[in-house]
Formats: sequence, structure tokens, C-alpha cells
Amino acid sequence: MTLSPDELNEQQLTAMSPDEFDTLPFGVIKLDTEGRVVLFNAVEQRLAKRSVDATLGKDFFADIAPCADVRDFRGRLRALHEAGKRTETFDFVFRFPWGAREVRIRLWIGRDGSDWIFVTPLQSTIA
Repeated sequence: MTLSPDELNEQQLTAMSPDEFDTLPFGVIKLDTEGRVVLFNAVEQRLAKRSVDATLGKDFFADIAPCADVRDFRGRLRALHEAGKRTETFDFVFRFPWGAREVRIRLWIGRDGSDWIFVTPLQSTIA
């Protein structure tokens, strides 16, 4: 599938199977209303160096990406919910034990209250 994060819509997302998410050329993370990871596609597994089995069901901000538990990431997600908005795109740096990764994030709020995080690498590492 050759869609970009900006081209996806709710109808497409709800119709996709887990295998179809794995064919997307960018990372996809879906959080339930409690912030637990319920979908973690193959690209994101490679980017984060985490298996889906070690990730599903975990709290995204506490257990998976504590570096994203900041105003510039989680704060934006909260602001979207509070304002009743659905999407925002911004650049962010994930700080992993093996190095930093600069990415473009698209946050998207589903009608069911779930949070979608689309991750597109901007470069492999930052010195």
C-alpha cells in the first residue's frame, strides 16, 4: 500500500487488517482510550526495535515511549481531545538507548476515542 499518513482516513483505517497495516511504509501505533497499545505495525517494530508481543497491551507513554510523555507530544494529544479536533502533524525526536531518531508525527483521533500515531522517519539517526 502506498498511502502516506496524510492520505489515510477513518474509513480506510477501520477497514484495514493487521496484515495491511504491516504493508504501510510508515509506523502505525494505535492506542485505546486508556493509552494502551492495541496496534503496532511492522515498520514501527523496526523503527523502535520492539516486537509486537513485547508492546501490545502496554501503556504507550509509561512503558513504550516515556520520552514522548512531554508537552510537545502527549500535551498535543491532550489538546486535540480537549479542543475536539481530530489531527495534528509535527516533528519530534524519539530518544532511544541506541540513539535519537527524528520523525514526523501525525496524531489522529478516531471517532471511538482511540489515538492513532503515524510515524515517518526524517533521518536515520541524529548525532
